[in-house]
Amino acid sequence: MKNTVIYLIGFPGTGKYTIAQQLSAMSGAKLIDNHLINNPIFSVIEQDGIVYASEALWEKIREIRQIVFDTVRDFVPKSFSLILTNHLADGDEDDVEIYHQIESLALARGNHLVPVRLFCEPEELYRRIAMPQRAERYKITDADYARRHFHQEQPLNISHPNLLDLDVTHLQPADAAQAILHYVARCGIPPDTA
Repeated sequence: MKNTVIYLIGFPGTGKYTIAQQLSAMSGAKLIDNHLINNPIFSVIEQDGIVYASEALWEKIREIRQIVFDTVRDFVPKSFSLILTNHLADGDEDDVEIYHQIESLALARGNHLVPVRLFCEPEELYRRIAMPQRAERYKITDADYARRHFHQEQPLNISHPNLLDLDVTHLQPADAAQAILHYVARCGIPPDTA
């Protein structure tokens, strides 16, 4: 790929980071995972996946996100493709703003934007959330919290010509990544020939 921003959006446990790693390996795109932004704060407060950050701490994370996005806009060559990840919920004003920041970032860089909403059946999602290795990256590991809260949420409703909805319940990460890359090609985005 060239000049492309793939934005993986999904609930915790859908495999955003793992799929993004596969996409990066297959395409050479630079990975900017949401935990790259969150974890400078989460590591300081020793986020344990069960106790959640306060609004004041989320404000610090918003500041870090803006610095990262400004750096990408101003210093990362525009020909580089990017993969970003996040959990964005419909009806959440902050999440809508984050999505618009990504749209603006892609536009400022002259990049093609491909938003990808990842879906996973609830019981599989809860099983994945409880995996202990998630704690190493300060990710949510409380499946009971997810059961109580995520069933009320819907992924951010997006209107974009390149939007892909992908059910990853039964897909291996490499297969999901391959499906996304095939979709990007079908969108008419030219491959990187450099």
